[in-house]
Amino acid sequence: MVLDSAWLLTQEQQDLPTVKPNASLNVKFDPQTTKLTWDCKENASSGECVLIHKEKGPIKKKVKDSECQCTFQDYSLHGGVTLTVEVHVNQRRLSEMLVYTNPGREGTAAQNFSCVIYDADFMNCSWAKGRAAPDDVQYFLYIRSKKRIERECPRYLKDSGTHVGCHLQDLSGLTSYNYFLVNGTSQETGIQFFDSVLLLKEIEQYNPPDNITVQCNESHCLIRWEKPRTRQQWPNREFQYQLDIQRRRDTSSGRSQLIVVFGDSGNRYNFPKPGSKAKHTVKIRTADARKAHWGAWSQPVEFGSEETESSLVHIYVLVVLGTLVCGLTLGCLFKRFLKSHRLFPPVPQIKDKLNDNHQVDHEMLWEKFTHETGKSDKEEVLTVETVSEAPAKL
Repeated sequence: MVLDSAWLLTQEQQDLPTVKPNASLNVKFDPQTTKLTWDCKENASSGECVLIHKEKGPIKKKVKDSECQCTFQDYSLHGGVTLTVEVHVNQRRLSEMLVYTNPGREGTAAQNFSCVIYDADFMNCSWAKGRAAPDDVQYFLYIRSKKRIERECPRYLKDSGTHVGCHLQDLSGLTSYNYFLVNGTSQETGIQFFDSVLLLKEIEQYNPPDNITVQCNESHCLIRWEKPRTRQQWPNREFQYQLDIQRRRDTSSGRSQLIVVFGDSGNRYNFPKPGSKAKHTVKIRTADARKAHWGAWSQPVEFGSEETESSLVHIYVLVVLGTLVCGLTLGCLFKRFLKSHRLFPPVPQIKDKLNDNHQVDHEMLWEKFTHETGKSDKEEVLTVETVSEAPAKL
């Protein structure tokens, strides 16, 4: 038995004027099968079963003639429920109520229970030790499908020896909704149980979409993707996607565009092509269309071009490099010129009488004229003077 047979069951007789004194239906409730039974009475006609849930409210089921039982769908029972049976016997109404409570010491049940399905094939469940649970408490997880197939957790996760989680690698037996029960044992006191009914669709964390592609033309960029693989096959309208589009150079500035696209749009989005032709990146994540429980982001995909910006950068680089090369070349030439001028000063030349150059004579005459003021301006006298002094300079 998954649930301990020592659960506290109490019965109360509802006093009705139409019921015979000491009449009893002997109502019993099996929490494992959620079946309510009672003693059949002669000439009993149709009646009604009612389960009053603290969160769901009253849940009613009709009882056919000669039937002395009714079975409810799985509901969480750890908060306690009230069950009522009403039948008609000999045209008189007979009713009985049963109060079902969670056995064990208050505060010993597992708390903070949650489960998540990831990568479509794996599931992790986790819980925490009850605030009033003794040190020797041990918890156990049982999962029951809609088909009433039950199994215990195959691989527990432990904290100081206490089970605080479960990992499942085989989800083949799970159905659209499943009943999860965490009960416990201890040598010191009774341990309350915790249970919950979870829908697979609500606890699955979707992977990023597959095959993200971007095609750009002169006016826009078309972003396409495929829905991710999930535990159950769902149509496109059951998904929603969030696109994070950023300019590549501004990824650290936080200036991004978050765009929500619903699956019924055909898994595509037209992004206006930026006028600057700057490169952009896009990454996408997935969630259920009715619940924004987002999964992980996809790897960023680049699109667009940087032709204009890159060409300007190349021009600037070439200009700077050209300026540096020219400056270095001129500096080297000037340095070599100064060094050679200091090592090899110019040597005065002897005037050649046979190959007289008018320009040289003119320079020498002008120099002599400026240094010897008061002399005659006659050309022949100055020429003789210059020739006679040349050897002395050597």
